[in-house]
Amino acid sequence: MKLPDFPDLSADRLEAVSRRFGGRPLTRLPEVGIFNAVFALGDDLILRVPRDDPKFAEALERESRIIPMARAAGVRTPDLIVFEEDHALFPWPFVVLERVPGTHLAALDLEPEAVADVWRELGADYARLHAGVLPGADNADLVSHDLPDPREMAARCAEEGHYGPSEVRWLDRWLARLEEAARTDHPRRFLHGDPQATNVMVDPAGPRYRAVIDWGAATWGDPAWDFAGVPLRAVPFMLEGYRAQGLLDPDPSLEARILRRQLQVGLFLLGRGPAPGRSWAERSAGVLLEVLRFLTSPQGAAWNAWIS
Repeated sequence: MKLPDFPDLSADRLEAVSRRFGGRPLTRLPEVGIFNAVFALGDDLILRVPRDDPKFAEALERESRIIPMARAAGVRTPDLIVFEEDHALFPWPFVVLERVPGTHLAALDLEPEAVADVWRELGADYARLHAGVLPGADNADLVSHDLPDPREMAARCAEEGHYGPSEVRWLDRWLARLEEAARTDHPRRFLHGDPQATNVMVDPAGPRYRAVIDWGAATWGDPAWDFAGVPLRAVPFMLEGYRAQGLLDPDPSLEARILRRQLQVGLFLLGRGPAPGRSWAERSAGVLLEVLRFLTSPQGAAWNAWIS
């Protein structure tokens, strides 16, 4: 997948931004996402500039609307300082955010069991989000399209030669069973929409959870979607934190829907091919192998009812 370039990020333009914020120095940070160029603006702020394409600018505008809602619900996420459209600087809007001290969880390269408390805290923040952001005129339009049907993607991947007829028949039966569970009544909640380790900020000492970031994919949908994009071994810890808040009614089919979503994401990525240099959540083999790793582990025994 070829991404659009960034707009002109010349020294003159960046210096103009710096002057607006008291002459704070600007330092470009390593890219861990694909949507924005990210700069440290002094020690306490972050500048984000989207790629030169309307889709990426729309995601940034969406983020600027959602951050106040999430913070009002009690979610730990950096404050929005400014959302600005100044076409003399950049062709698209830019945002300045509060900077969270620390690093993103993916940078630590730790197994989920080693940072179980971090995943529990993320689950707790998702419970606050799912319970605390209610439908209203200011967010009713924030809807994203679902991924293609996983059974159709499974068949297409077989046609492309990723596996053979026997595997696709087995996978189709498994997905059909999970799909039946997914048809049960379940709530529609407001979602973060991008729950990967690069969007989880931590204090490396501990490590301790600090915040969840990057709201450009936030949407209304099935709560299960906020438990994909992370290793499946992290999900039981997230669910502990999620359910411990006592903010939401029981959701007995949630695990089945999470498993279906994990497979759906993995099959979608498989159809896109290898993704060198991208985050773990963008790599199909890692996502699908993680499902296998979890379900064959002692931790996954409680999910055996959902294995075809």
